[in-house]
Amino acid sequence: MSETLKYSVRPGTIRTLSILCAIGGGLTILGLFLAPSSVWPNILIAAQLVIELGLGGIVFVAIMYVSNAGWSVVFRRVPESMSSILPIAGIVMVLMVFGIHTLYEWSHASAVAKDALLQLKSSYLNVPFFIARLVAYFIIWIAFARIIRRNSERQDEHNSIALTAKNVRWSAAFLVIAAITIWLASTDWVMSLEPHWFSTIFGMYHMAGVLLSGVAGVSLLTIVLHRRNAFDAPVREEHFHDLGKLLFAFSVFWMYIWFSQYLLIWYANIPEETGYFIRRENSGWLTFTVLNVLFNWLLPFIALLSAAAKRREGMLLKVSIIVLIGRWIDYYWMIAPPFNPDAPALGIWELAPVLALVAAFFLVTLKSFSKRNPVPINDPYLVESLNYHT
Repeated sequence: MSETLKYSVRPGTIRTLSILCAIGGGLTILGLFLAPSSVWPNILIAAQLVIELGLGGIVFVAIMYVSNAGWSVVFRRVPESMSSILPIAGIVMVLMVFGIHTLYEWSHASAVAKDALLQLKSSYLNVPFFIARLVAYFIIWIAFARIIRRNSERQDEHNSIALTAKNVRWSAAFLVIAAITIWLASTDWVMSLEPHWFSTIFGMYHMAGVLLSGVAGVSLLTIVLHRRNAFDAPVREEHFHDLGKLLFAFSVFWMYIWFSQYLLIWYANIPEETGYFIRRENSGWLTFTVLNVLFNWLLPFIALLSAAAKRREGMLLKVSIIVLIGRWIDYYWMIAPPFNPDAPALGIWELAPVLALVAAFFLVTLKSFSKRNPVPINDPYLVESLNYHT
């Protein structure tokens, strides 16, 4: 296949996303002065959402490499481009250090001095080590993402199968390291918000979320770009069918982990563990518990249950949007209750950070996609992908 024309993002799209990002960012900065206790948790929620999308994209690419899956090659530039948000997300998380005392109880020396449990955890939960781990996570994720993307891009010029072999090895290493670092990061950033609560399945729960977000993001962007004729190659019904199967499977997997965590804590009935769910089933939070399950599992499960539904790009697009809304609900459900114990609060300070970072994600992803060939023209599996199931 000869060199393809790069996709040009519509100026109107760039302008709209830039305006949304500016409005959300401006309101977020204003909120840091007017209502910091409300804004900091929601910056964390928005950051976790786009981190999940960025990691989900490169994890999707890595899984395709290690499994020698050729079907997804034609739209592989989409998940590769999604990982471009990670440097920006890393900057946001580093800036979150300025709100660390608002967010994390264990960051207060006075609280640690009065609490025996926090004292036991202080060798791990302390500000310098927390910051060091945060920086290390992003260095690792960004480095692997850039190596995998660079080898993929170099193959467009050099037509070397050795670059595919290199990416298989890098992807295998990345998946192992990503599993460990995602587990640790979820413990640091989310579970330690309530340091007296703990769950050994919490890291797996977040990995399920990364897989679910990744496939939903890839599906949504692939459909939108396909409708705008961004690919100089056919994206077929069979490609959407397989994306639909993955979205269905990871939604069920997410629910399996969610229910496993809930059931074991409910059955054991240990006060140190049950408090987490008791808080989320009372004072107005039960609605969000129901919405969490509804958007992340029940609606996708019903919508994609049939093979015919998985093959319809319109249905897949709707379900992808539902799932991405569900991912925000999930993070809001995990992060917000300690700061709003009486009832959920949804206003300008809660929505502005999400608007800013989600708009930034789509803006960065589309710009990254437009800078490279939309199709990996010399990938050895491209012919298989172009003729998938035909």
